[in-house]
Amino acid sequence: MTIGKSLHGQTVLVTRNERQAGVFQQKIEELNGHAVLTSLIRFEPTLTKEKAQAFLKDLENSQWLVFTSVNGASFFLSYIKDHHLHKSLSHLKVAAVGEKTSAYLEQHGLKVDVVPERFIAEELADALLDHVRPGERVFVAKGHLSRDVVKKTLIPLGIEVKEWILYETVKDEEGIAALKTAMTKQSFDFITFTSSSTVHSFMHAMEADAAKLAASGTCFVTIGPLTKEALLQYGIPSETPDTYTIDGMLELMCRLSERKLNQ
Repeated sequence: MTIGKSLHGQTVLVTRNERQAGVFQQKIEELNGHAVLTSLIRFEPTLTKEKAQAFLKDLENSQWLVFTSVNGASFFLSYIKDHHLHKSLSHLKVAAVGEKTSAYLEQHGLKVDVVPERFIAEELADALLDHVRPGERVFVAKGHLSRDVVKKTLIPLGIEVKEWILYETVKDEEGIAALKTAMTKQSFDFITFTSSSTVHSFMHAMEADAAKLAASGTCFVTIGPLTKEALLQYGIPSETPDTYTIDGMLELMCRLSERKLNQ
């Protein structure tokens, strides 16, 4: 990625799941930053083989397939592959919450019909209002912590919505222990959060020290408004990019680093 800016050697704590953190780390280092990874959450599949027939029936009876995250897309496609359900997808129109989720789906052969301009559930639900007709059925692939915004928006309009919980988010206790060790060994210029779950896991481990970190000049960066709100519940303010993506966070941190350098 080329942003044309630099992190000027700043140290960035990345708290997202280990499976997803590699790209973030690479981009930080490409921008002359130093990334420290601590996975605070992990994802576990919830669907069993016994649920395959019910899963297939709901897919076949739906006209729309909706994804609220890359994780939901990943677990969905893994389940489809494991249980040989690919033929059940050909009739479906697809909606994705953001460009990363859309790109992931299209890399795996699914054409995406709807992506909102702003990558949040409310915008996804509003975008679907322009495409889904009353009487149609919508299949939502999601995690157990995902909000039911799409369902609450569409059902009053006569649109049936079936939600399937494909994975659950749990604390990564090994990662939390590694975080505590890292915090005693070095300081951080930026601490980043890409979900409310990472915020809560971090604060569970470090709440007593978080206010001190903020007061000492560490900048907390959250990917979007919901994550920002989660951190504010603990009294910690954060910076949030205009575009709710990893690249948006990087551009924001580059601007903040430049500002700090020129002070």
